[in-house]
Amino acid sequence: MKNKHIFLGLSLIVLLLGVASCKKGNTYYEDFQVKYTEFDGTSLEFLESQGNTYDSLLLVLDRVPSVRAKLKDANAKTTFFAMTNSSFTNALDAMNGVRKAGNRSPFYLEDIPQLILDSLTYHYAFNGEYDTPYLRDFVEGKVIKAIDDYNMTLKYKVTSASGIIGGGQQQIILSDMNKSIFQRYWQESATSVVNIRTQNGMLHVLAPSHNFGFSKLAKLLNK
Repeated sequence: MKNKHIFLGLSLIVLLLGVASCKKGNTYYEDFQVKYTEFDGTSLEFLESQGNTYDSLLLVLDRVPSVRAKLKDANAKTTFFAMTNSSFTNALDAMNGVRKAGNRSPFYLEDIPQLILDSLTYHYAFNGEYDTPYLRDFVEGKVIKAIDDYNMTLKYKVTSASGIIGGGQQQIILSDMNKSIFQRYWQESATSVVNIRTQNGMLHVLAPSHNFGFSKLAKLLNK
């Protein structure tokens, strides 16, 4: 009987610890969802301050001065989806794989025709500030025009974690609608970081698996 009481007592302790752990887990994810990263500078200064993480993006922005100017202008309010070096590597590898198969020489970022580079880069920049609290109420996502009036869709999503449905990381799904209302024709990419608030707008960072240009580069430069 004594052993039985000890067993029941230990079981109760384990149960209480489990409940406490769950509560801590819930609170952690709830707290995570409302946090912003604040940067005391412009969006361009943020990108420049992150070591070599955005070297390829900064090279592209040097070639697309209109977008660079927006990210630099302290009086502008711009939402921009930043990409790390891997997003450009993905695009170049895919493009050059096709070019190699056709016995054509490889292309690099500095070789991309200006009109194509401009068009692809514009689709990551939006006038105004769009963060996760704003997008949360649009269940199907929100169609928002990029700075060149091209329709893109921004959709709020929360992943599952620790056994909690919708209790994980916040994401924004950025979709290139390809000039179609039918989702089967869209190309989408998720963010890895959201809600970086700068002095002149909002930055979100796309996941490293993203392919710059939404996989269009290989098609456009292999016709």
